[in-house]
Order: sequence, then structure tokens, then C-alpha cells
Amino acid sequence: MHHVVVSGLGPAGATLLYELASRGYSVLGIDRERFPRYKSCGGCISTKIDTLKGLDLNPLIETPVYGATFSYRQDRYVDIFSDEPVAYNVKRDLFDAYLVERAKKAGATVIEGCKVEDFLEEKDHIRVVCEGGKSFSARFFVCADGAGSLVARKHFSLNPKEFGISYTMEIPVDEAETEKMLGTLYIDFGEVPFGYGWIFPKKGLLSVGVAGESKKCKGRLRQDFEKFLQNHKILAGRALKEKVHGWMLPIYHSDGHPVIKGRALAVGDAAHLVDPFLGEGIYYAMASAQAAAESIMEAIEENTTGFESYREYLKREFYPEFRALSKLAGLVYTHPRLWYRMVEKEPQIMLRYYDVIRGRRRADEFYRWVLSKVIKKPWKVLRRWLEDKFLRTG
Repeated sequence: MHHVVVSGLGPAGATLLYELASRGYSVLGIDRERFPRYKSCGGCISTKIDTLKGLDLNPLIETPVYGATFSYRQDRYVDIFSDEPVAYNVKRDLFDAYLVERAKKAGATVIEGCKVEDFLEEKDHIRVVCEGGKSFSARFFVCADGAGSLVARKHFSLNPKEFGISYTMEIPVDEAETEKMLGTLYIDFGEVPFGYGWIFPKKGLLSVGVAGESKKCKGRLRQDFEKFLQNHKILAGRALKEKVHGWMLPIYHSDGHPVIKGRALAVGDAAHLVDPFLGEGIYYAMASAQAAAESIMEAIEENTTGFESYREYLKREFYPEFRALSKLAGLVYTHPRLWYRMVEKEPQIMLRYYDVIRGRRRADEFYRWVLSKVIKKPWKVLRRWLEDKFLRTG
């Protein structure tokens, strides 16, 4: 009988294992993959990660990011940089494997290559059922196995209809070529319906992708990815033979999304805790895992089954930010041409948003500020919206 069984050993699951094991609790982590493993992801983490306690990422950071080169449909490039890092680039296979190894060293038991299929709540514990009939018992269960979690779909209303979707590719290049790009992100607005395209340079590697809201991409995202690969100034003319990976982004949908069920709770992507504007999930996965670990320890020590402190943490720290970022996504992705013209004219807009990414400025405050700039010129907004719509349909 363990204190906790965790399904999924990505950033959320591995962080939660570490937090509990390092405090002497008996924990078991299970993942269907074996580490290190490939993960479809841009691998860019906001510097908010620095606010998480007990975490040293220095050995894993490929390069700090100081800003981005923005474009509109692979044209009209504009550089906007800050004096301080806004994000860190990492390679997800190494990053995730490091977190799993850290949990093991703290005392967690880990089983790799085993798929969790369900959990059943008994009188005073939970039985976790795995493929092949294996089962494990624990006082509590944590679902942390991400966007593809069948357990989260069954028990925590993880809904693919509310997902974003992405296509990614890892392009090996000469290190000398990436050396001059390190510290810069390349982000394109306008090509992807209700989304964006990116290039994140790392040492000898370009992480390339597009992401958009699945309901609004209408099955054309793969075509948009091909156009992005063909037209971006960094990628144009390359003979690309690397494998394309598709993945889902369980972006925030509503405050009412269930994250607790009896003795079980969900964290990270499995709980729809993904930024609805840029699609960042790593920081929120690890932060939610730390909050969940604290709530679980309270439940163990007080011999209760409630996780109200975890729910309250999400209501206080995550949901207000997600609501504002969802509104910002609606503004930017519905009117990408207008947004880009604003950024071109006033780079301060993005510099101010960098502070949101760093966690120094509230997202709702930033959204209200941007919206106030838009509504000061309502006729221009309307005209540009009509121009943009005409260009898309014409």
C-alpha cells in the first residue's frame, strides 16, 4: 500500500513524485513510455519556472531567450528583445528524463513501459489498474499522463473537442548555424487560423511547429504547417525529410473543469491546465504538481480525503490568468493583422507582455491595457477586421 500512485512521468508527474518522496512518503510512478523518450513540444519554458521552489534547471537550459523575431505570414519581420531572459529553451527528452531521475534519487519507485488503464475507489484506498491485469493500491491517486490520458477522459472530463492541436518537427542543423540564433524565438502570426507558427533554435537543432485551436483549424493545420516550412526565411529552400509529429494541447476551457474525484486528482495537461494563448504547459504542470503535493500531504497527515487547498490554489493562481489569456487569444487570433500592426508600431506591447510571461505582471491587467488601445480607434479596428476577412476569403 503506497501513499500515492501517479500515472504519467512527464513534468507534472515527476515533480509530484519528487515532492512527496523527498519528504519520506511512499510513492509509485507509472508511465507507458521508457525514458528518455521523444516528446512533441517546442521545449520553451517561461521564466516563471524560476519561482518554483527547490528546482535548479541550469544543467538543462540550452539557452536563455531574450525575445523574438516576429512575422506576419512569413513577412514583415520585426525584432523585439529585452535585457532580461523571458524564457528558457530545453530539449524535452533530456528535461523529462532528468526530472524522473531526480524523483528516483529522492526515493520514488518508478515503473516504465506500463500503461495505467483505470482506477477504482475502494472503501479506504484506490486500486490502480494497469494493462495485463496488474494493479497497485494507494491511499490516493494522481492522474498526470497528459493530453492522451484515457483515465482523464473517463474521470476528469478531458475533452478532445476543447483541445488545440499542433504539428512539430525537429530539424538537425550545424551548430555553427544555430549559434547566431540562440537566445531568439521566431514566431509568426496570421498563417495559422487561431494560432501561430514557431521556430525555437537550440544547439544544433531547430524545433519547428504550428499550433491552433482544433475547432477553428478545420482540418487544414497540416497544410498550414507545410506552407510555414516552405516560406519562412530560415526554413525556405531546405530539403526537409524529418518526421512530422502531431500532438494535442488541452488548453484551459473553464474554471468548472473537474480536477478532483474522491481520492484522485488530476494535474498538468490531464487537468486542462495549459495557457490558452501561447499553449505553454510545462510551468503550469510543475506548479500544479507542487500545489497538489502539498494538498495530498495535508490529507495524509489529517487523515482526510479532501483536496480543497489544491482546488483553491487553481482558483487563485491559475484560473484568473487563464481567463484573461483566453480573452487575449480571442482578440489576437481573430484579428492577427490588426494585432501585428499594433506590435510593429508599438514594440512596447510585446515588452510589456514579456513581463506577463515572467510572472511580474498580471495577464488580466495586460489584456485590459491592450483592449483599451484597440477601442480608442474603433473605426480602424472595424476596417482592418474587414480587410483581414476579405484577404482570407478572397
